[in-house]
Amino acid sequence: MEQVYVTGVGMTKFGTLDETITELAKSAALEAIRDSNALDAKFDYVLVGSQNPDEFTGVGHLSTLITDHLGLVPAGATRVETGPSAGSSAFEEAVALVKSGLAQLVLVIGVEKMSGIDRGAASKILAKMISIDSEAKLGGTPAALAALVARRYMHDYGLSRDDLSLIPVKAHKNGAKNPLAHFREEIALEKVSASKMVADPLTLYDCSPTSDGAASVIVASSKAAKTLGRTDDSVKVLAVGHATDYHAVQHRPCLTSLNATVSAAGKAFKMARLRPEDIDVCELHDAFSILELIDMEDVGLVKPGHAIDLVKQGETAIGGRIPVNTTGGLKARGHPTGATGVAQIRDVALQIRGKAPAGLQVKSPEFALTHNIGGFGNNMVVCIFGR
Repeated sequence: MEQVYVTGVGMTKFGTLDETITELAKSAALEAIRDSNALDAKFDYVLVGSQNPDEFTGVGHLSTLITDHLGLVPAGATRVETGPSAGSSAFEEAVALVKSGLAQLVLVIGVEKMSGIDRGAASKILAKMISIDSEAKLGGTPAALAALVARRYMHDYGLSRDDLSLIPVKAHKNGAKNPLAHFREEIALEKVSASKMVADPLTLYDCSPTSDGAASVIVASSKAAKTLGRTDDSVKVLAVGHATDYHAVQHRPCLTSLNATVSAAGKAFKMARLRPEDIDVCELHDAFSILELIDMEDVGLVKPGHAIDLVKQGETAIGGRIPVNTTGGLKARGHPTGATGVAQIRDVALQIRGKAPAGLQVKSPEFALTHNIGGFGNNMVVCIFGR
């Protein structure tokens, strides 16, 4: 099969931004195109990952609109939607197109513009990703489901409130060094534990923000990478694993493990011919703090119930054995839903290149992993990359 490369990356700042969704997408894409030496290249496809652009912004037919604005007509254009994992799913489609020989060069963009409406309206839109009949109709929200999971995890494994607060503290410490992060200030453990309750036991600092932003990567074949002169600085795509779970949380056999992650990670490791212990750095989907712990266990980095031990020992910090969410994760970097998966890929690509922001670079990483959640744990994409 054709070897696939990430030859260029780009990203806007994440936060509450003035730019339109099209302007954000264009900005990230042009940075990736320049980074890939592809300003004069012919792109076969433009794939856009975005969860709810029509409802958040009123802008429809987004992939065609962006392709036009970028001057890439007549490239094929498609918007991909799998909830908040839409960016990673768009990337998966790009990899499949190149591996199959249907494309040589594909532009992938993840974008979301969420600040144009009030938080209540945004919450109603985001709640559509969970089961309407079993959860949303009864008042359920993603935060409420995360709280149920957190409470069960605490019951099963003895996790304390202050233990959980270590996750946002680490996220903000990393985010403070990330020039593109939504939140760039460190916070104290006591502030996390004592902040406003959102859904017991989760407080304000346990929850990622609604953000605006875009990220972009260029996916290329070996031939295209060579033509662009990007063979030395390109990142190999070693694997993509994708899996689903039952839509409603109540229909799943376990609250403290997301089986779609276990399945997607298993597929990815098998494809890459690697093991979890081979990974040097990873970006995991921490929309809520409890999910970072569960993600670590589900991708196989540590046994169930013991993720917090790695955090306490400093193993998931920048200088630790397995750094997790080096740029602040969704919690501090921000979470413009459709952009998140592509931002994760961009971040680990910079890590492998040795070009992460100052203070965030991991020492000589060879293999990296990204993990992106769609819905509330029911549509997962895990990607593995190498030097």
